[in-house]
Amino acid sequence: MKTELLFEISFVVVACGLFLYSLTRKKKAIGQEHEEEKIETDDVKFYTKQKVNFVDGDSSYIPKLKKEVDEGNPHFNSLRKLATSSAKGTDFFGIKIEDQTWLFPVSQKHLKLLYQHTQLNGKMESFAFNQAVGYAPKGMPFMDTTDQWKELRKNLAAIFHSNFMDAYLGYFNTAVNDLVTKWKGESGKVLQVKTDICNMAYDSAVYSLTGSKLDVDVPYHGDGTKEMHIRDVNHHTLIDFAKHAATKEFVKDKDYRFKSNSITCDKLNKNMNTLGDALTGLVTARAGQLAEGAEAKLTIVDAAYGLLTQGVIKDVEEAVHHGWAILNGAHNNCGNALSAALYYLLKNPECYNKLKKELDTELFKGKRHEQAELKDIITRESLKDLEYLSYVVKETLRLSSPIYGKPMRVKEDMELEEGFKVKKGTVIYPNNGVLGVSENIWKNPLEFIPERFDPESEYFKLPQGGKREPIVWLAFGSGPRQCMGDNYSMYFMKVGLAYFLHLFTFELKEDNATDGFFYWLTDKQFTAKVNSI
Repeated sequence: MKTELLFEISFVVVACGLFLYSLTRKKKAIGQEHEEEKIETDDVKFYTKQKVNFVDGDSSYIPKLKKEVDEGNPHFNSLRKLATSSAKGTDFFGIKIEDQTWLFPVSQKHLKLLYQHTQLNGKMESFAFNQAVGYAPKGMPFMDTTDQWKELRKNLAAIFHSNFMDAYLGYFNTAVNDLVTKWKGESGKVLQVKTDICNMAYDSAVYSLTGSKLDVDVPYHGDGTKEMHIRDVNHHTLIDFAKHAATKEFVKDKDYRFKSNSITCDKLNKNMNTLGDALTGLVTARAGQLAEGAEAKLTIVDAAYGLLTQGVIKDVEEAVHHGWAILNGAHNNCGNALSAALYYLLKNPECYNKLKKELDTELFKGKRHEQAELKDIITRESLKDLEYLSYVVKETLRLSSPIYGKPMRVKEDMELEEGFKVKKGTVIYPNNGVLGVSENIWKNPLEFIPERFDPESEYFKLPQGGKREPIVWLAFGSGPRQCMGDNYSMYFMKVGLAYFLHLFTFELKEDNATDGFFYWLTDKQFTAKVNSI
């Protein structure tokens, strides 16, 4: 009896001990679980463990972004600088945009898979981040990828190819000829070359939209109100919007300017309304002419009117937004890209001379030609096979891309190559401005070397050897949402360079392109002494 009692007591003691031990273990496990959850929810720690370089720790990048834009520098300029010398050992830079975590690729490792997830698998979705979404939210580049968007893109794509491109080459020639005439009249003087080229790009864009020039003064609301040419109002308003887009208020709410009572937002809204009304007036007037039987021209507005009558474009307001997105791309993006190309050529005489030799030999067949003859010589057909000219254009857009691409938001937890884990809600931004100067991809990334795009050149490969994937050059994005204006932009640059190098010599004077980058959405200039040959 005693033995049985002792056995039962011992059993109870052991059971209680095991129970208490299990509770202790469970409590400890729960504590570890909570600790793991804490680490999992700390994005900076989560990604830093995977060798992501967070350039500002867990501080928001917004103040730095605003400072960059206020100083006339590109968005994410700090990341661009770091990419040239501090990208080794990582595939991503990381920043915080308020409560969001953003990853910027600085190697080519994950790019193909990222675009595959965005375009095919539906694990990511692209969205517009910069000021463009604010001035033309209904424009096709900023619409969601719906069936309506796909139908619209299919129809608008034709406007940038086939016989339309031949018409645009005619408009390019007309606008460049006007600039050439101006420069010939001012031969021997130091000129604001960038301003002149961007003004020419605006005229070329309006020609492409409407088939005619637009010379009209409208009010600009800045320090007071004054009348100025509509292209100058457009330029200044875009700069104002770029500054507004770099605020935390805009990041949180793209419609913030409509709700704010600030004087700055009020002026911005007035200028936006002025430009919107002017473009609406142009579209409406032309639509009326076409409705009354006017002959359609190969212009963007006339093509858009055709889509409006077919129901592909819903109404005039949507047509205006599409037109505005195209106008600003063709004005600021193309103008600054051509300015940058000439700038880099002047900074690198050996490249200038190599391009001039190709143009003189292959395009102009060793002869001198008068200005009036060039429009029949500089054609899409004659330009398409000039290899070094293409290399110059691509290298310019690598160093000074006016288009940075679109960020992608991760819709579900996923895994990239080599087990790299990405959390839902993370934004991944294949930014051409950062990728374009990453030391992981480009040898001597700040140097202007057009041969990077020559398959026979040593620069065609990665710095450490091995194949450089074409997708690292994202001047126009990639995939189904790639910019439709790629041909338009590159031919515009080629036409301009062919005219400039055949008819003029240049001596670079004032140079505000610091840090090795040419800033596009800014008042910074470069001037040159322009001499007619």
